[in-house]
Amino acid sequence: MTSSGDKPILWLDTDPERLERDRAEIAEFAPEMSFIDPQSHPQTHGEWNGPIPVWPFERDEPPGLIHLLGDSAFEVSMIYPSAYPMTPPRFFPRNVVPEPEEHSQSKWHVSPDGFLCLLQSTGGWTPEASPTELIAKAAGWRIEYALMKAGARDSMTTNGIVSDPCLDQLIAETAVRLGSLSDQPELGD
Repeated sequence: MTSSGDKPILWLDTDPERLERDRAEIAEFAPEMSFIDPQSHPQTHGEWNGPIPVWPFERDEPPGLIHLLGDSAFEVSMIYPSAYPMTPPRFFPRNVVPEPEEHSQSKWHVSPDGFLCLLQSTGGWTPEASPTELIAKAAGWRIEYALMKAGARDSMTTNGIVSDPCLDQLIAETAVRLGSLSDQPELGD
């Protein structure tokens, strides 16, 4: 949408209260993420970049999760679309990047454009929802992706692991297996 001067009208200019709400919620949930406004990055309608929490779920973290994920944080770009908050932001992984052949295969939950598929239906997002809900889903995607890369799963779950502990035991078992493998001496030692 543009005004008579052909300057784009941005969602954050028409809904500054929503932007402030998002800033507060994201600062609390994922404090290492930083906001980049559209004036600094005019190809977007605003975005957040940085690491997200490893286990932001309301249950205990499975033991050994570090063996599954490694010790580097999962970095994402959360990009606001022009129709936000009517449409959800998109998440692009930055340091755990799916292979090109993994894009558009539903079992990996990655779109052909490389953004994460965090919602299973168009009705999965409501304009009142917090983007922190999607940040949690992105953290869950990272864990399921690691399980698949470790050969522990053939596909990601339909609903994710944010509130479903169905994979917690598998996470722990896979982490132990990977930890045991990393503790093995290399040949010739």
